[in-house]
Amino acid sequence: MPLTPVPLRLLLVEDSADDAELVLMELERGGFSPRHLRVATAPAMAEALAARTWDLVLSDYRMPGFGGMDALRALQGSGIDLPFILVSGAIGEEVAVAAMKAGAHDYVSKHNLARLCPVVTRELKDAAARAEQRQAKEDLRRSEERYRALFEDSPIPMAVDDFSQVLRLLEAARSEAHPEALRACASAVVVRESNLARSRFYFGDAPREPAGPFGSVFLDESWPVFQDLLAGLAGGALSWQGEMPIRGADGTPKVIDLHLSVSPGYEHSFERMLVSFTDATGRLQMEAALRDLDRISAKGQMAAYVAHEINNPLAGIKNAFALLEPAIPQDHPHRRYADLIKREIDRIAGIIRTMYHVYRPPSSEQGDVGLGEVFEDIQSLLAPKCRNAAVTITLALPEGNLAVRCNGGMLRQVIFNLVQNAVEASPRAGTVVLEAARSGPVIGITVKDQGAGIPPEWAEQVFKQGFSTKGGSGMSGLGLGLSTCKSIVETMGGTLGFQSPEGQGCTFRVELPAPDLGGGVQPCHHS
Repeated sequence: MPLTPVPLRLLLVEDSADDAELVLMELERGGFSPRHLRVATAPAMAEALAARTWDLVLSDYRMPGFGGMDALRALQGSGIDLPFILVSGAIGEEVAVAAMKAGAHDYVSKHNLARLCPVVTRELKDAAARAEQRQAKEDLRRSEERYRALFEDSPIPMAVDDFSQVLRLLEAARSEAHPEALRACASAVVVRESNLARSRFYFGDAPREPAGPFGSVFLDESWPVFQDLLAGLAGGALSWQGEMPIRGADGTPKVIDLHLSVSPGYEHSFERMLVSFTDATGRLQMEAALRDLDRISAKGQMAAYVAHEINNPLAGIKNAFALLEPAIPQDHPHRRYADLIKREIDRIAGIIRTMYHVYRPPSSEQGDVGLGEVFEDIQSLLAPKCRNAAVTITLALPEGNLAVRCNGGMLRQVIFNLVQNAVEASPRAGTVVLEAARSGPVIGITVKDQGAGIPPEWAEQVFKQGFSTKGGSGMSGLGLGLSTCKSIVETMGGTLGFQSPEGQGCTFRVELPAPDLGGGVQPCHHS
C-alpha cells in the first residue's frame, strides 16, 4: 500500500527553472508533495516570507545579483526559524562549511540529489523539535506571567522567603536559653520576593520599600511564636500556621494569621518558602468585644439579682417604718430624723430601680428608647460618685425629648460608661454635660467634660482593645472599655468618636440613625 505523500510548503530560491524541476522531482520521489514558490531576487523573497507560511527554504548558491548567502541573511533578518538548505553544484567543501557556520542547516550537491530527501526529513524533524521548545518556553513564560500577576495583584500579602541558612541554626534556636540564636535565625531569613499587598501592609501607601530583615517587624510577643515555628520546621514539618503579633505600617501592634509552606522540590534546602498572611486584628478585637459583652451580661444579671434581693428587705423596712412613723409625736426632739429616714428609704428604692433598669442583661431586642429617661437614670445612678468628686452632671435635651429605636440596655451601658469616664476625668467643681440633639437623619448624643483631655499621641489608641489610661486593667464596676463601646454602637448602626481640643476638655459623640417614624423623632413623655 503506497504511503501518503507528505505535504511540504517549499520556498525555492532558484533562477533556473530546469534545476528547480529536478529538485521538485527528487522531493516527489522521496515521498513529499511540495507546494512551492520560486523566487530569484531579494524583494521577491522578502515578500514571500511575509505573505505565507513555509516549512523549508532550498536555495541555490550562485545567482545573478542574489546568491545563497544573501538568501540566508534575508531569512535570518526576518526572524523566522526555517530549515535553510543550500542546493548547488558550484561550491566546494570549504565554502559549504563556511555557509553552515553562518547559519545554513546543510548543503546538498546538485550532482548528488539522492541526499536531498533524507536531509530534508532530518531538518524538518529538527525544526519541529525547535518549535516545540519555543512553544514550551512561551508557555512557561506565560505561566510565569500569570503567576506573577496572581502573586503581585493578590489582595493577600505574600512573599517568597529563603530559609536555607536557618537550617543550621534551628537546633540552637529551639532552646529558650538562647534568645540570640532566635535573632540570628530571623536575620538569616532572606525575603526573595514580596507582593504589593505585603508591602502596603508593612509600609503603607508609600513607594515600595526594601523588605528589610525578617524580624524587623517583630514585637516582644513575636519571638515565642517564631520559636514555635522554628521548632516545627526542625521537627520535619513542611508547613506551619499560627497567629503572630507584629508591628504594622503605622507602628501599631497587629496580629496576623501566618501560613508558611515549603515549595515543592525544596523540601531539603528550604530555599523557597511561600509565606502568606491575613490581618486577624479586627477579628480578634471583635471576639474580645463579644467576650466583654458576655461578661457585661453576667454582671448585669448579678446587678439585677442584687437589686431584687435588696429591694425585698427594703420594702419590709419601708412598710415597718410606715407603721412606726405615726407613733412618733410631731414635737419629739428627733422627729426630723423620721423625715430624713423616709427620704433616704425612697432614695435607696429609686437607686435600686435605676440599677435594675440600667444593668439588666442586654438583649437583641430593639424598641423606642426615650433619651430623657435614660439620661435621668444615669444621672441618678452616678449621683454618689458625683458627690464624692464634687462634679455636676447637666442634662440637655430639646423640648419634647427625643427617642431612638435601638437596644435600650446596650445604649444605657454605653452612655453610662462615657459619663462615668467624664466624671472621673473632671476636676473638682467641674461639670459634665450630657446632651442629645437631632441633625438631619442622625441623633447625636454627646458627653462633654472639663478635664485635661486626651493627648494627641493617644488619639489613635483610644478605641483599641485593652487600651486604658488607668492603673487597673479596664473600667471599674460595670463599665465598658471604649473599644467595646465602639463595637456596640457600630452594631446598632451608629458611630462613636471624640474631639479633644487642647485645654478644652474632651467630647465623646454617639451618632445613631434617627427612627423614620413620622419625621424620625418621636416625642417621649415619661413621669
